[in-house]
Amino acid sequence: MTILSLKNIVYTHKKNQLTVLEDVTINFSMGKVYGILGKSGVGKTTLLALLAGISTVDSGSILFKEQNLELIDRNQYRQKEIGTIFQQYNVLSQVSALRFLKLCAISSAKQSYDDCYFYELLKKVGLDKKLANQPIQKLSVSNQQRVYLAKAVVNDPQIILLDDPTKSLSELSLAMVMSYLRIYAKNEKKCIIVSSESKEIADYVDELWGLNGRKLSFIKDVLEN
Repeated sequence: MTILSLKNIVYTHKKNQLTVLEDVTINFSMGKVYGILGKSGVGKTTLLALLAGISTVDSGSILFKEQNLELIDRNQYRQKEIGTIFQQYNVLSQVSALRFLKLCAISSAKQSYDDCYFYELLKKVGLDKKLANQPIQKLSVSNQQRVYLAKAVVNDPQIILLDDPTKSLSELSLAMVMSYLRIYAKNEKKCIIVSSESKEIADYVDELWGLNGRKLSFIKDVLEN
């Protein structure tokens, strides 16, 4: 089932009037992991920002469950339907990972969970109870990434966007995170979209797409369903 569609979208950066995306068309389905491969600066982060409802297209359309994103309350969309992990974060780094997840869950008006729920979620992404109670700013970059992964799934969004996790995760950590997300996508029928400069991301996705010269093109089906 298609959950998100891009139809002939065009996006130009306002500051320098540089068009980074042109005539981009793609359908994203539930239960699958997608990889967007491209060099630095080609527009991968821009594409994810459009999918997250942070930026808006200049022309073309983005459809969420067949409804134009322009007609949807973007705050509600970002809060309830989208989980994001970007390279730059705006978080309460002085609070613990546990407290951070609690605040994220409360802010989205979801039901209250006990501490066991959050500890178990952090454990699944590789963070033990001791680290869960440390301030985020004192954690290693790799462990901070784990916290942001947990934050991305804490409110049970339909779509999760990751901005080049290969840059901040070791090979072992990347395998753990992506394996978790692949299982999560299959079992919970979620859509995972991952951008990367590294071809190693192909080891963890169902479909691999390439972004180059403002165009997005299909590369191949990677993993068997």
